[in-house]
Amino acid sequence: MTEAIGSRLRGYEDLPMPFGWFAVAMSDEIVPLEVKSLSYFGTEVVVWRGESGELHAVDPYCPHLGAHLGGGDVVGEDLRCQFHHWRFNGEGGVTDIPYAKMIPPKLKRSCLATWPIEESLGVVYVWYHPRKAAPKWALASAPIIAAEHWVKAQEHEWIIKTHVQEITENGQDYAHFRAVHGTQGPPASEFQLDGWSRRNTVEMQMVTPRGPMSGKIDALAVGPGQSFTRFTDVTDVYMMQETTPIDSGTTHLRWQFYHAPDMSDGKLRVTAARIRDLVKQVNQDIPIWERKRYNHAPMLVDGDGPVLAYRKQYARFYQFDDPEPAIAAA
Repeated sequence: MTEAIGSRLRGYEDLPMPFGWFAVAMSDEIVPLEVKSLSYFGTEVVVWRGESGELHAVDPYCPHLGAHLGGGDVVGEDLRCQFHHWRFNGEGGVTDIPYAKMIPPKLKRSCLATWPIEESLGVVYVWYHPRKAAPKWALASAPIIAAEHWVKAQEHEWIIKTHVQEITENGQDYAHFRAVHGTQGPPASEFQLDGWSRRNTVEMQMVTPRGPMSGKIDALAVGPGQSFTRFTDVTDVYMMQETTPIDSGTTHLRWQFYHAPDMSDGKLRVTAARIRDLVKQVNQDIPIWERKRYNHAPMLVDGDGPVLAYRKQYARFYQFDDPEPAIAAA
């Protein structure tokens, strides 16, 4: 069975790839004067750092005679095509054609489609929109990490055979916490929508070596590709999550964990154990995600969580001609 047929049979045929800011690399994976061709969104994006360290991103094919720009190199701040040595700046304009007497003005302005690109806290993001619309909101960040000097503890990543929407929808499925992850009792929760953002606060009982303990999860998602979650229970852990569609049936999931500074050795061991448990939970979810079907009209009951409210907001990221969010804060 081909991947495309498999995606249709699993209900993803009506789910396009959403627009938004999405992680495409860790910052240290793209060094100055290096070119990377990255496969996301059912296409490719070519990324490079100039000698100053500034990042740029463009479509993969040279507008001259179609060479793949991922095979080029960097000269100063410019990307040079390997085929005829045309050079492009980060705005997609031609800066040099070595054998031409002049560069036509329209080529100088911009002839190569670019991608908005930014980096924050060691993660590189691009703005994806299938119609090349400009960003509709600013890239989100986690000011607490810098302001309070939180320490990066671990990084994890997975390639998962499911649509990108499934992974963040999982957090709204409160009933599975007990069935799959063994939490005690149904969680108490708050759910708020505000334009492009979503906030979840969940309180639940956890099983620990010292007995049951109350825990709190406070999550802020901005767009479909970024979320920031603080786990307050046996320790205090902050997690950045990035979900990026590779294609309609495959998602790249990245996690970065931080802890507060100046923790004792004992507290660090507890923190490491808490992170292991969170990683264990996503590894429990993955086999379900990779085999489940997307039900467009699920049979929900009391206690299932705000799945439909989540889907209503997420549908905004598929409305490619709609300029502004229509959902006010709840």
